[in-house]
Amino acid sequence: MKASKAWIAVALAIGVAGCVPDYVKQNDSDVIFGMATVNGGAVLQSDVLPVAPDTAAVALFTRYKNQAFTTITVPNHVILERYEVRYFRSDGRNTEGVDVPFKITGPITGNVDVATGGAANYAIEVVRAQAKLEAPLRQLRAADATGGAIPPGGALILTVFAEITVYGRTISGQAVSASGRLQIDFADWV
Repeated sequence: MKASKAWIAVALAIGVAGCVPDYVKQNDSDVIFGMATVNGGAVLQSDVLPVAPDTAAVALFTRYKNQAFTTITVPNHVILERYEVRYFRSDGRNTEGVDVPFKITGPITGNVDVATGGAANYAIEVVRAQAKLEAPLRQLRAADATGGAIPPGGALILTVFAEITVYGRTISGQAVSASGRLQIDFADWV
């Protein structure tokens, strides 16, 4: 009889543990750090000429995992540290420097306070100028820097998706991250 009660208790504990929402398991901190939007939800049209970087706004938010906890405390605010942009295509051709630009990382400075609503906007460089001088973006250019024609690269527009991840820490030192995606259409739009 005691053994069957023990098994029931174990089964209930496992069942209850399986009912925990994913956002609670996201990290070890007391907060959810998320990305509400990237570029306001709009597609970014990136011009390969002139050679200039492209930025997009990311809207970041921080909420308590336990929504009943309403006292906002400083140790849970998130200090931003760095970001990463990784590119991929829907057809699975994702070789960096051949099919998509190389992954980039960079620093980001700021903080996102715990709140019950709203988000903090930060500009992220999602395409570096250097990427427009390398394959595959260089092949989209209609003319080189001297005005001479560049042989066509086989496509007029290259559509990629950028996965943007922002990393930070709560003031109490717990690591958090937030991710979002952005569609980028590269072309010589002139």
